[in-house]
Amino acid sequence: MAGTLQSSGSLSVAVAVSRVLGLVRESLKARLIGAGALADTYAVAFRIPNLLRDLLAEGALSSAFVPTFTASLVQEDRDRAHRLADLALAGLLLLTGALTLLGVIFAEQLVWLITSGWDHEKVIVTAELTRIMMPLMMLVSVGAVWTGVLNAQRRYLTPAYAPAVFNILSVLVGGGLWLAGFSGTQAVLGWSIGTLAAGLAQTFMLMPPLWRLGYRPRLRLTGLWTHPGIRRIVIQMLPAVLGIAALQLNIFVNTRFAASLGDGPVAQIELAFRIFYLPIGMFGVALATITTTQVSEEAARGDRSGLVQKTGEGLSALWMLTTASTVGLCVLARPIVALLYEGGEFTAANTVAVADILRAYALGLVPYSMVKIVAPAFYTLDRPRLPLLASLTAVAVTIGFNAATYQLLGAPGLALGTTVGALFNIGLLRFFYHKHVGPLARPGRWRELGWLLLANLAMAAALTLAWWGVDLGLERLALSGLLHSLALAFALTLVIGLGFAVFVSVLGAGDFPGAASLARMPAGLWRRIRRRRA
Repeated sequence: MAGTLQSSGSLSVAVAVSRVLGLVRESLKARLIGAGALADTYAVAFRIPNLLRDLLAEGALSSAFVPTFTASLVQEDRDRAHRLADLALAGLLLLTGALTLLGVIFAEQLVWLITSGWDHEKVIVTAELTRIMMPLMMLVSVGAVWTGVLNAQRRYLTPAYAPAVFNILSVLVGGGLWLAGFSGTQAVLGWSIGTLAAGLAQTFMLMPPLWRLGYRPRLRLTGLWTHPGIRRIVIQMLPAVLGIAALQLNIFVNTRFAASLGDGPVAQIELAFRIFYLPIGMFGVALATITTTQVSEEAARGDRSGLVQKTGEGLSALWMLTTASTVGLCVLARPIVALLYEGGEFTAANTVAVADILRAYALGLVPYSMVKIVAPAFYTLDRPRLPLLASLTAVAVTIGFNAATYQLLGAPGLALGTTVGALFNIGLLRFFYHKHVGPLARPGRWRELGWLLLANLAMAAALTLAWWGVDLGLERLALSGLLHSLALAFALTLVIGLGFAVFVSVLGAGDFPGAASLARMPAGLWRRIRRRRA
């Protein structure tokens, strides 16, 4: 496990930078447009073209394209692999181009379908924002293929840093709108235009490393319908596309549930999810990226035992990292939300609402992240129907749970439904993996889980007591404005550092695999920063 953890270290840092900048972007947006009706319009408008993100960037395409491209590199040659990438790019542009045109034409109808109970003016504003951001679908498809080409050749860092460019440009746009005094509809229109420009920059920053690898992207149509690699990608993608379509149906239904709860819940759920996705991006996506490449290579060589071993290493590292993140988010939800979002149009009442949603999301952090590691293994073995079945089951469970509880539990209940669905998803995937691939359990597993539980309990106690004291101190200081934010940030940093030290110390005492590597991570990060500065 230590090897997998170390391999994902630089990638986790890159993803962390991007995710932190993403939270800065969301923080500025929250202060600029709040978490009410106007924020709802942007959340829905951005969600419509972004529905294909999981499908193209982190879902079906990655699971089908990376193993096929890797097999072409290993079994054929680089030129044929590049031709495969060109054909995949052309096919995706044809598809997403048509969908973009339809989205622009029928924007109002799409908004009306997704929302429930919104007045006509709110729907019109959302439709205008949707038309501005629809081309993001095409940009995501281009970036997905290019990211797959880089990841298949173990060039992980540039794709991981690409979202940072998106976030930096978005922050600059938002800062300009703030300084210019824009507010209301003008602010959200300007933010939407900046989002599209940032997406363009994010995609085309992948060009330099592709060029250095000798890949010259070209749009090829000849052979698109007959190429065996394209056929394999399509065959593997189809079940995953159905699974993602089911997930999008889940998002669609949950958005309608949230919209029916009044002004604010749609945006509040989105803001909570952004925080929830920070550890998923840092650990889940980073480890999944490394593991997918490793298991693809093992599958191309026909080494089933090696494939199982790599999957197990990824899961073991994931358990250690994401359980700690779950505890931290649950205990410190309110101060984290207050630090990131509170101020301007974002009120203290919004902080309480988003923190409650965040706790419900955090409970699903472990199973949600595990799916990203286990599911791709089935695509490397040409068994895409199994993760599809697990995904469809999870969606059905989530929609059923939310339909039964959303009026009683409100927006936190919708987040909790995601957790319940993720548990069913990973439960089925583990069952299928054991039956069709091999057992992931290994000697000493229960001992490791015991020490992991003890470490998390110790960390929870340390965080709770430490923040209780800090909160009393901040109340007595009665700071406001920037001074309060700085004091809150400093206090959170110290408390999180204390929790990390307690967690690592307990794991180290139990000789938990990977604990030593985890303990060295902060020092390793500091050394990387110093080298870059030098």
